[in-house]
Amino acid sequence: MDVTQITAIIGASASLLCTLVVGALTYFIKKTLVSLEEADKKNAADIREEERKREQDIKDLSGQLGDLKSDLPLVYTLREDFIRSMNSVDHNISGLDQKLDRVLNLISVGRKEG
Repeated sequence: MDVTQITAIIGASASLLCTLVVGALTYFIKKTLVSLEEADKKNAADIREEERKREQDIKDLSGQLGDLKSDLPLVYTLREDFIRSMNSVDHNISGLDQKLDRVLNLISVGRKEG
């Protein structure tokens, strides 16, 4: 074999080896890119689903907050309202106390006279 033939064989082998390496790298890179694109699509779909869930949760919470606002005056009493109401009750009880004292006085006076 001649030096030129050996050089041609080495050149062809190197060219074949480079072609195989580049082909294999291209295959694996393409496969990786495809899997990354699929994962990206799946993540985007998951994000959209989570966004829909969060929007629904916000709507539900808004409705519950509105219900709470409407029920709040019926369920809870303000301190000032409670004090005003208790003052009214105290006033009525003291009025009853005075009336009972008068009734007892009339009864005791009626017994002394009778």
